[in-house]
Amino acid sequence: MNGNKKIILLFLTVIYSTVFSQDYRVMYNYSFVSDSTNVKFVENEMMVLDVAREGSVFYSHPKFRYDSIVIEKHKNRENILEADRSRILFFVEKEYPNFEMMYHTTLGKTNYAVADSAKINWHLENDQNTIRGFAVQKATANYGGRQWIAWYTKDIPIFDGPFKFNGLPGLILEVEDTKSEHKFEFLGIENRSNGYSNFYKVNKLKELKVNGNEFHKAWEAYKKDPAKDVKFRLLSSKFGLKINYDGKDYSVSDMIRNAEEIERAKIKNNNNFLELTLYR
Repeated sequence: MNGNKKIILLFLTVIYSTVFSQDYRVMYNYSFVSDSTNVKFVENEMMVLDVAREGSVFYSHPKFRYDSIVIEKHKNRENILEADRSRILFFVEKEYPNFEMMYHTTLGKTNYAVADSAKINWHLENDQNTIRGFAVQKATANYGGRQWIAWYTKDIPIFDGPFKFNGLPGLILEVEDTKSEHKFEFLGIENRSNGYSNFYKVNKLKELKVNGNEFHKAWEAYKKDPAKDVKFRLLSSKFGLKINYDGKDYSVSDMIRNAEEIERAKIKNNNNFLELTLYR
């Protein structure tokens, strides 16, 4: 690291130490089109950006609530009757002040932590507006195979935003791709003092840490054989040729065939990724 970069890093460290004397929670609504062949079907999920001095975590609020319930039920040895209604399974960690990122996601039954240090090259525009009482300014960028329009506010000196978006001189309140297929809209912000929950520790267990190229190879392999993980578990189990589930006998081949159908349906119906280049 050269002298100039060290000075910039030190400067950012001082800023973040000053701003983040307490934690913040920023809420967004995420509207998205998961199937490119059915662009009229738009889904919505509430997302949360938890910000602390050391970094931020962006995740699905319904997923967080469900996992919290599961953790508590396991502690008390209770039956888990609630259904996981979340549609967004990924979460993103950013480390301050250098904004090293980790994208956590799942392919089949395997969890991945994908490292990313790419910087977004924003173009600051002159357009101004107001979002929920905050004065905002427009910025544009090409990122992840999409063109994006963002609105940020200098009133909140947090150089972060939803998903992997960051690097503007203020909090990103809204960001949308030019095809209107993925959009994050600011709902509100609140002070917090209890830091991150155990949700992240649980979801980071048994992950494979990879870079972008390694993840792409895993994605290609998953598309060719989406039930590979299930096959391995069933064929290496001690259940034999048949498995009794809910009072009925199922053959291992039936279980594998069913798993393949489920995973192939996921691939077919969830093809319009937010970050296209990661799944190119």
